[in-house]
Amino acid sequence: MKELFWQDPRIMRWAEVIVDFCTEVKPGERVEITGEIDGEPLMLALYRRCLEAGAFPVIAPVFPTASGIFYRHAGPDQLSHVHKIDEFRVRHTDVSLHVTAEPNTKSLTWVDPAKLKMVRLARRKLGRIRKERIRWNVTSYPTHAYAQDAAMSIQEFADFIFHAGFLVYEDAVERWRNLRLRQQKMTHELAGTKVFRIETPECDLRLGTEGRIICESSGKVNMPDGEIYTGPVENAVDGWIKFSYPGCYLGQEAAGIRLEFRRGRVAKASAETNESFLMKMLDTDPGARRIGELGIGTNWEIKRFTRNLLFDEKMGGTIHLALGDSYAETLGKNRSAIHWDLLHDLRREGRIYADDAVLMENGRFAGRFEELWNETPVRTDSRSRKPV
Repeated sequence: MKELFWQDPRIMRWAEVIVDFCTEVKPGERVEITGEIDGEPLMLALYRRCLEAGAFPVIAPVFPTASGIFYRHAGPDQLSHVHKIDEFRVRHTDVSLHVTAEPNTKSLTWVDPAKLKMVRLARRKLGRIRKERIRWNVTSYPTHAYAQDAAMSIQEFADFIFHAGFLVYEDAVERWRNLRLRQQKMTHELAGTKVFRIETPECDLRLGTEGRIICESSGKVNMPDGEIYTGPVENAVDGWIKFSYPGCYLGQEAAGIRLEFRRGRVAKASAETNESFLMKMLDTDPGARRIGELGIGTNWEIKRFTRNLLFDEKMGGTIHLALGDSYAETLGKNRSAIHWDLLHDLRREGRIYADDAVLMENGRFAGRFEELWNETPVRTDSRSRKPV
């Protein structure tokens, strides 16, 4: 499918947005470009753009079937081993660009979750170094597997990505700047919020956020992007929620997930399908039963669920809660080997309150927040960065 987009001008525009705007690659910086080989057109466009920026890029393509071989044949010592080369790369890279382009999103569904847990625990330290010390960006290239998961044709899914990334517009970078400025104004207005409350027919949840930072995400580490997020106080989440969409994680899927929280911890959990996987993830470590992130999607170009979290968690008018690890920039303290985003839709019947004010109603900002969002953006600086 990669030949479908070799001559598509939106591919080069995509690379320009990531290199020039998202990561701001500078002359002399060491850049790694990784991803499955089906994403070759975009990886090469990124490579070219990094060279034009005066950087020192290296391409490291990934063979998708290698993971299956690893999990089938690796012993416990190999599953928990972190290669010295991986440590060296993390500590000597300035910018990391990753293009996901999976030919089969279900290729690891057979793997014992205990093995997945062992690998994630072993690589937790590297993951935190990558999050906090390297400028990085993850994007998804259109493949037949992603299109099938989203119930689209490959061309339809590609158009979906191009719209979600504003890549159909020649002024794509300016549009991302405008989104960033809108979100900066919103986070400034929300600063100091003590409690967020979510009310829908399938959710009644309070999340304490006193002393935490409200951040915005507009391309720094994901493309496409669009969300406002924070890290709830670890023992201040109470209530219940049934998630609107299947939870997709590590090649597995669990639908109809319902969680009940008491003093920040998952006290009861159930799922209509694959409940055993849900329970194994909750038992990964003590932090896996707590919420590491509350996010509010603000990209209204993303209108439908695709089973790809890179897109789904940004869907305008939805919220997502992440079980597990918190982001340092929110001052969240929860630590875990997992960070599993689960989505809840507010577009039909739903409200989010910021303290006593209605922040969003039926999937749109409300009251003074709507007026603020629709104002002409005023440029400011932002240092917030947020991964998937």
